[in-house]
Amino acid sequence: MNDIILKLEQLGFSSYESKAYYALIRKYPANGYEISKIGKVPSAKIYETLNQLKIKGAIIESATETGKYYPVPPEALLAKLKQEFTSMIQDLESQLKQTEPLPDIDLTLNFSGYETFVEKSMSIINNTSISLFASIWPDEDVLLNDVIAKAEKRGVKVIAGIFGNSSMESSYYINLESCGKSSQTRLGKRLNIVIGDSREVVICEVGENGEADGVWTTTPSIILVAKEYIKHDIWGNILIDTIGKEKFNNMCDSNDMLSYLIQNR
Repeated sequence: MNDIILKLEQLGFSSYESKAYYALIRKYPANGYEISKIGKVPSAKIYETLNQLKIKGAIIESATETGKYYPVPPEALLAKLKQEFTSMIQDLESQLKQTEPLPDIDLTLNFSGYETFVEKSMSIINNTSISLFASIWPDEDVLLNDVIAKAEKRGVKVIAGIFGNSSMESSYYINLESCGKSSQTRLGKRLNIVIGDSREVVICEVGENGEADGVWTTTPSIILVAKEYIKHDIWGNILIDTIGKEKFNNMCDSNDMLSYLIQNR
């Protein structure tokens, strides 16, 4: 009995409706009181339940015996339900095929923990197929060097600024140790950035005791700012090396805006 009631419920009948219909299958014709007793449906709910069953075409009320009900034969009821379900499934299939996908949704995850940063960085690097931008410290370079090397081997263009020495063999690697010293002095932390295919970025600050807080996101504006940050460091470093630090300092001293920017980094 319980299995039959469950299957009727799965076909869209309520628990009371399933019990009332099954009660009528067992004894018909029957009145509301009898159906309530046989099906264990509360008497206060029985007539509401029977009315719903009539609407669904599962039972009929006798035209000659007042208050007596008959079940629609199971084979007829199930054939009707099968036809309705088949039609509904066909309509749903058609509607789902015509549904247009939403545009890419920007996702952002704030996180804490150094392991999470390393995992996210490795995931980005492994998923990169065209270009990889990285601004990392020697400590992180040691952890990410192998996956970066594998990315280069599969044809990924790697542009990396490392705030110190690195064993990285990329022709687009640059030592930004001088920038790193001033950055760490200002922030008291190591700022690391990894960008894959201009599609996703992880940005993380690592403290002296290894505590780490960061964000992973696919938001284009944040990716753009992060990429420009890396490019700025690389361009600035090459510029200073080309013209010399003394000329660079003189240039900054003689320009109010540059002087202000240098003082308020």
